[in-house]
Amino acid sequence: MSEKESFYITQSKKICKEIGMDPNEISSPKRFMTKKELDLKRKAFTEILSVVSYFSHKLLDALIGTPILISVSDSKGYLLDMVGDETIKSTVEKLGIKIGCLFSEEDMGTNVISFALHERHPVQLIGRDHYHQYLSEIACYGVPFHYTDEDNLLGSVSIMLPIEFQNPLLLTMLSQVVDSIERELLLRKQNRKLNILNQIMLSSTKNGIIITDEKGISVEFNDFAQQIFNRSRNSVIGKSVYHSTLVGDYFKRILESEERQENLILKTKNNNGDLVVCLFDAHPIYEGEKVVGAFGQFRDITDRYLLDEKIKEAEKQALAGQIAAGIAHEIRNPLTTVRGYLQFLGSDVDENISDIFSGLLIPEIDRANKIISDFLRITKPSHKDLEVIQIHHFLVDYLWEFLKSESLLYNADIDVKIHPATKYLSILCDRGELLQVFINLFQNSLQAKGRDPLKITISTRLINSQIQFIFSDNGKGIDTSILTHIFEPFFSTKDTGTGLGLSVSRRIVENHQGSLHAISNENGTAFILELPVFNTFNC
Repeated sequence: MSEKESFYITQSKKICKEIGMDPNEISSPKRFMTKKELDLKRKAFTEILSVVSYFSHKLLDALIGTPILISVSDSKGYLLDMVGDETIKSTVEKLGIKIGCLFSEEDMGTNVISFALHERHPVQLIGRDHYHQYLSEIACYGVPFHYTDEDNLLGSVSIMLPIEFQNPLLLTMLSQVVDSIERELLLRKQNRKLNILNQIMLSSTKNGIIITDEKGISVEFNDFAQQIFNRSRNSVIGKSVYHSTLVGDYFKRILESEERQENLILKTKNNNGDLVVCLFDAHPIYEGEKVVGAFGQFRDITDRYLLDEKIKEAEKQALAGQIAAGIAHEIRNPLTTVRGYLQFLGSDVDENISDIFSGLLIPEIDRANKIISDFLRITKPSHKDLEVIQIHHFLVDYLWEFLKSESLLYNADIDVKIHPATKYLSILCDRGELLQVFINLFQNSLQAKGRDPLKITISTRLINSQIQFIFSDNGKGIDTSILTHIFEPFFSTKDTGTGLGLSVSRRIVENHQGSLHAISNENGTAFILELPVFNTFNC
């Protein structure tokens, strides 16, 4: 018996006596988990048992030559694992002690597993500390273990060995082992949380993400990256990113030369053969001063790219129209003069020459004029794709789908406010051209950005059977002296501007039987786009 018996040991022996336990008889477990329950419990404890097993074997290695049995229980006292001396293990199994049995005070008497779980601190039972006599030659030590961040009791680790090998330092050693177990379990738990957070962040972002290690091996490839490149995660993870014809060279420069890559436009095609355009950024990942990997981000700008191309094409067409109009004016003037003189001289020349004037020269001049008129007609915008579209559908399901990615890209706050009186009304339009107008207005707002973030509101109202779309921003405004010229072709305050964006926008709106004008002050600018309501009486 130890020098001074702990109170809880004395109390336990008293309880054992009161419930009629015979100290001279061998007690055996009375309750066991079913095979299914044990399998489920061990599956739930897979990680815990793995960690405990690792440190248990380190303890066995440190005490090599000492006959010792290490057992692991859950928080209720059910035995989940036993490792160590085979002789001791065989002996306790003959007593009915096996994995899945319950160690409780009422079934097993005074025991170290129950004490460790109940007292919540390291305990020892040496020889006659046990209630049952057959355990008087056994020394037992037990320590509970937890998730220390929330004091969540998980179970206990205990050791059993012949009393001649008992040593007070064994309890200290076991406590240190359990401390290592708890730190490892907490670290793994925190890593799981971090992994979950990382997965949430990677899956919720609307950007494609590729992460590699220091050798260029892909370790992360999120859902959006899979959509962009039509590659499954399993086909990328664990493979070298250097093999990628699209980004391999960029990642190699990052990892070998620490070159950052920013705002690179990359073009590829998906499995359907459709163009995919991405804005690519990538940079090294450091641990201290050492490069331990690379992070690449892809932003799908396909819609924006195609719209920009469409706008450029429209601007080219508008420019061609302006040039054509100028050339036509310069050519028509002398042609008109020549035709007039031919008519005038026709009465003063002989009949043969007069016939040449009226039968050949004047008709050729008229034909030239017709060619010029036809050419001008070709350069004017046409509406081959007119459709009836509901206001709510156009603004929410169509326009917003294009503008939301742009708003995220440029840190702009866009709010769409549809007046109830206009929500279910319709307009007759070419939705692509009308979208181009709003994109032009959005780009003008970006260029006039005065505050951060840029705030844009697109609202509607009904005015005398006309629907008004008000596109307003909180930019720096347009000077009064400039405001009267903004819709003129080739007028621009930017060195790189063509001055055709707003001119083209107004032409598109006017070809839809509408109007476009602007108002502005120091608090921002509003463009008012007015279109007729479509109804059966329009047909």
